[in-house]
Amino acid sequence: MARHLVLDLLKTRRQRTLDRYPFADDWVNILFSGTSLTLWQATKKPSRRYATGRVLDAGAGRGGWRRVIERAGGRRESLDIQAHPGEALDWVADLTDMPQLPAAQFDCVICHQVLEHVPRPQAAMAEMTRVLKPGGTLVLSVPHLSRLHELPHDYFRYTKGGIRVLCEDAGLQLGEIRPYGGIFSFLHHQFATIFLGLASLAGPLYPVLVALHAPLSLLAAGADRLIDRAGMAPTGYVAWAHRPQ
Repeated sequence: MARHLVLDLLKTRRQRTLDRYPFADDWVNILFSGTSLTLWQATKKPSRRYATGRVLDAGAGRGGWRRVIERAGGRRESLDIQAHPGEALDWVADLTDMPQLPAAQFDCVICHQVLEHVPRPQAAMAEMTRVLKPGGTLVLSVPHLSRLHELPHDYFRYTKGGIRVLCEDAGLQLGEIRPYGGIFSFLHHQFATIFLGLASLAGPLYPVLVALHAPLSLLAAGADRLIDRAGMAPTGYVAWAHRPQ
């Protein structure tokens, strides 16, 4: 009983910390671990480049990418299967079947760290392509190395070849697929989840503890770049693809 109470307390405090720092471009989240650092480094340029015009934030969650999209000049519309506390959704829909969304109306779809939680990713890719304007761009990121999370809705891990097939089957013209992270980032993320999960109990001191922990994030990311230059064991991939004109 005591063990469950402690775990529930840690989970509650961690959720409150995530609610307090929801944005992907917040340094507290970027420097959380080697994985979060390399994910941000890989996603920031394509997200900022293509998140213009009317942008669908697909799988919006806490609204982590809202600030990135708005700072890029995009008119963001959020979509998720259910609203997260504190984040009002523009669209409540299943990513694999969203007939309420108009076809060919979005200049960009942003979909970061979502497809692993979708039981039918081919259907989701087809729907995201459908709502893109001709010439519009899908920017997505997916994990390759990851522990089980968000259970029971954790279904897939992805390879470069798998992403290419998903894009091609959806009728998208692939722009680029880039790996991020690696073994050291993956291992460090597990440590950071425990250490900074406990650190969330410190409340206002949490950012200070993240700052003290940040050198390990930089070290893990640097070790992956040095040792796995070919990207044979990445933490995940970032890709962007265009709907043909």
